[in-house]
Amino acid sequence: KSNLQTIGIVKAGLILVMIAFASSCEKWIDPEYNVDPATASHVPMSHLIPAIQLDMGYNLMGNDVVRTTGIWMQFFDIVARSSWGGRYRLSPYDVNRLWGSIYTTQLMNAKILIKQAEEGQSPYNAAVGQILTAYTLGITTDLWGDIPYSDALEGGGSPRKPTYDTQEQIYTSIHSLLDKAILNLSVDPSDNLIDIEGDVYYNGNPDAWLNAARAIKARHTLQLSKRNGYDAFTAALVLTDAFSSNADNMKCPFTDGNMNPLYQFMEQRAGDLVMCSTLLDEMEANSDPRIPFYFTVDSEGGISGSDPGSENDRASLPGKYLAAQTAPTYLMTYPELKFIEAEAAFETGNADRAASAYKAGAAASLHLVTGDANTAWLETHINTEDAGSITLEKIIMQKRHALVGQLQPYSDWRRTGIPGLTLVPGAILPAIPQRYPYSQNERVYNPDNVPDIPDITQPLWWAE
Repeated sequence: KSNLQTIGIVKAGLILVMIAFASSCEKWIDPEYNVDPATASHVPMSHLIPAIQLDMGYNLMGNDVVRTTGIWMQFFDIVARSSWGGRYRLSPYDVNRLWGSIYTTQLMNAKILIKQAEEGQSPYNAAVGQILTAYTLGITTDLWGDIPYSDALEGGGSPRKPTYDTQEQIYTSIHSLLDKAILNLSVDPSDNLIDIEGDVYYNGNPDAWLNAARAIKARHTLQLSKRNGYDAFTAALVLTDAFSSNADNMKCPFTDGNMNPLYQFMEQRAGDLVMCSTLLDEMEANSDPRIPFYFTVDSEGGISGSDPGSENDRASLPGKYLAAQTAPTYLMTYPELKFIEAEAAFETGNADRAASAYKAGAAASLHLVTGDANTAWLETHINTEDAGSITLEKIIMQKRHALVGQLQPYSDWRRTGIPGLTLVPGAILPAIPQRYPYSQNERVYNPDNVPDIPDITQPLWWAE
C-alpha cells in the first residue's frame, strides 16, 4: 500500500473517531440536517475525501445495508437479532444511524469538498466530490425512493425541515453530477491547481476517477430500464467500456486497525449471521469455485447453508472474500460492468455481444473472488454460451453470484424479478420488502415532508 493511502486512512480514521463519538447513540444527534458548513470549512480536502470514502465503504457497502438486503436476497440467514431484516422486520428506528451517516458524514462533507475545490480552482477535487455525492444519492434513493436533497444540505440556515425530491428528480441529479464530474476530469492538468490527495480508492488518479464516473453512470442508466426501455439499454452500452479489468475496480480498503465491517460484526456478534442455503443451492448446481470463498467450513466440517428463516446456527459463516479482516468492500467493479453490457446487449438484440460480455464478466468475477483463472470450470459451465443459448436469466444469475455481499443484486431483483425467491416462513409481511422505511428521526422532526408509504413492500418509482 502506498504511503499516500496509508496516510489517508490514518487521517480518515481520526475524523471517523470524532464522527463515531458524535453519532454512537441510536438517536441521530442532528435530525434536522443542522450541519453548518462553516464549522467544517477548515478541514482540508485531503482529510475530507478519505473520511467520506471510508464512511461510504463501511456504511453503504459493508454494514447494515449489505446485511439486511443480503438476508432479503437469501445470501445470508439471520440467527438472532431479527429486528434488522429477519422475516422482513425493519423498523424506522433501525435505519436512524444509517440515515444520519448518509446526510451528515457523506453528503454534507461532499458538499463542503466541492465548495472548497471550486474555490481553490481544482476541478479534479470537485469531480471527486461530485462522484461521491452521486454514488451516495444512488444508493440512498435505491433504498428509500424519494429523499431530501435539493434543499437538504443548507446547514444552519433555512430550510431546517427539507422537502423530498422525487426519485425521478434524484436520478436527474445523479446523472447531472456525473456529467459535471466527467467534464471536470477532462480538463488539462495545468488547469487543476490542487492534486487529489488522501484518496484511498484511486490514490489520486484522475483518469481512474473519470472511468469510475462513467461506470457508475452505466449502472444508473440501466437501473431505469423499466422506465426508459430500449433507450436505457442503448445509453448504458455506450458506457460499458469504462473499465478494462479488475484493476479498475472502485473499492474501499480496510486494514488490521480499520477492519472490514462484516468481519467486525462477526467478531462482535458471533453466530448472529450465517450463509443461506438458497445461494448455496444455486452455486452447488454448477460446482461453483467461489463457494469456499463465500462460505466457511461449518460446524461439521463441510459447507452448508441455513434454509431461509430457519436460523440454523450450525451453517457456514460468511467466508474470507466477504468477511476477512482486511477484505475490501466494492462500490463498482469490472464484473458488474460486463454484466451490464451483457444485459443491455441482449435487450437490444445483440446476442453475440451479450454472450461475450457474459463470459468476460464471469471470468473476471472468478479471478477476483478466488485469485485463480478457473479455466477448466469456465470452459465447462460458462464458455459454452453463444448467441443462441444466452438468456436474461443466465446473465442476471451470474451477476448475482458475482456481486454477493453488495447491494446491486437487490436492485436487479426488484428490476427484473430474477431470481424468483420464495417468501421466508413466518414472514411478517406478505411479500419481500422493496424498500427501506424512513427513519424515525425523520418521522419525528420532519413529519410534514416524509412521504406516506403504506409499507416497505411498495415498489420504488423505477421498479413500478
